[in-house]
Amino acid sequence: MKFGTLLLSLIALSGGAYSQFHKKKNRPLVELDGTYKMSHFYISPGLTFMLPNEMERLGGIKNDSINPRGRLAYLLEFGGYKIFNGGGNIFNYMDYGISYKKLSGSEVVKSSDNKTVFKKRYLSFNYNINNIYQINDTRFLQTSLGANLDLMLFEKQPAPTPFNTDRLLMSFHLKLGYGMKFQNRLFIIPTLESPILNLKQWESGKSTYGIMNSRYRPLLLKVRILWLKRPDRSDCPPVYLNPEDKSRYDRNYMQ
Repeated sequence: MKFGTLLLSLIALSGGAYSQFHKKKNRPLVELDGTYKMSHFYISPGLTFMLPNEMERLGGIKNDSINPRGRLAYLLEFGGYKIFNGGGNIFNYMDYGISYKKLSGSEVVKSSDNKTVFKKRYLSFNYNINNIYQINDTRFLQTSLGANLDLMLFEKQPAPTPFNTDRLLMSFHLKLGYGMKFQNRLFIIPTLESPILNLKQWESGKSTYGIMNSRYRPLLLKVRILWLKRPDRSDCPPVYLNPEDKSRYDRNYMQ
């Protein structure tokens, strides 16, 4: 729980009065006057790594006769986003998506050098609310609090069978990212995601996975590629705040 408390404190620090969708001294990251639609889709390829946790104070397991090791794997996510009205307050937009991900690791028994590898493949449903802290006209930090529901499709079954093999897992997670804006409409946001609380399987509030004789922390490195979309003819026209907004909307709409 200490790990989760620390990460939640980071959210509180990043979501204060200075945490807004755009700062007055910078150009806004997204025009909120009807130039673009407030919802569209994204894609997010990435890598996964099961980080062994041998720190007992952080809910890990230390066993001198066992050497747990993480393994790189992959994921691919598709989803949509929606910017909150007016750019939001503490949280500026939400997103929801579905992903296919693989988690993999191993254990080596030092006395025998026997190596056991586990490989799990999941269909994951994700939801996040996101806070944006703008650094300059094209760069920003993103802090996200979310939840994921993972359905295990299949796994490699070593002997002995790994612990924590439930087909359905639920977790709260935290994501930290660094965003870059390109050509007004394209955003690329590398993020690092990890669970902060497991709901199912419940493991006394731990945020790591107990597998075989060890515990592992899933780390998900994602690269979100997000586009802004111009309004279509079928979309309802926005409410303009002044004549300049209407002229800007008409100019973009005709392009």
